Amino acid sequence: MTVNFNEIKKHIGSNIQKYRKLAGLTQMELAIQADLTDARITQLERGLGAPSMLKLYMIAEALKIPPSKLLE
Repeated sequence: MTVNFNEIKKHIGSNIQKYRKLAGLTQMELAIQADLTDARITQLERGLGAPSMLKLYMIAEALKIPPSKLLE
């Protein structure tokens, strides 16, 4: 079984963007609440990077969702 890490990053980024918009947050607002920069949020949403487990939890907490939602 081959794992395509680029697809996983894009999927997580798409979920971050989806739940951010559902929460009514800008990238800057999410960044502040998750202790990241807005540039990093942009990078993640575009699938150009992957958050560490700690940052994934911090993003989920800021979005008021379980971390698993970002991985679904």
